[in-house]
Amino acid sequence: MGSKQIFLVDDDVIFRTASSILLKQNLPDYGSVPFENGEEVCDALLALTQSKESLPELMFLDINMPVMNGWEVLEELKTALPKICQDIKIYILTSSIAPEDMNLSKTYDFINGYITKPLTTNDIDNIKEVLE
Repeated sequence: MGSKQIFLVDDDVIFRTASSILLKQNLPDYGSVPFENGEEVCDALLALTQSKESLPELMFLDINMPVMNGWEVLEELKTALPKICQDIKIYILTSSIAPEDMNLSKTYDFINGYITKPLTTNDIDNIKEVLE
């Protein structure tokens, strides 16, 4: 992968499409790469680390997905791919407003933030500061 990348992990194709458009408008130097579930993104990250290709700068991760949910992805990153946790800015991006989900996200010290859907221009503006 050549340019700066953002991994967008969510099982909702409409949400991924809308978020990709918003990201392209607000972060034009970044390409958005969609993933439908956690297993797909874990496989891609593992392949990138083995091939020495560039990791994405940023990842938005939904919690509730089929096959492998966001919590399972975070556990996989923490145990099997810990270096990735340092190299990628990871944001949970979910429709869940449950306090237990917000609290659980705080137990992962490599999570950069918890954003409730939809993704907004204001959210992206806040993230821009972290990317710079």
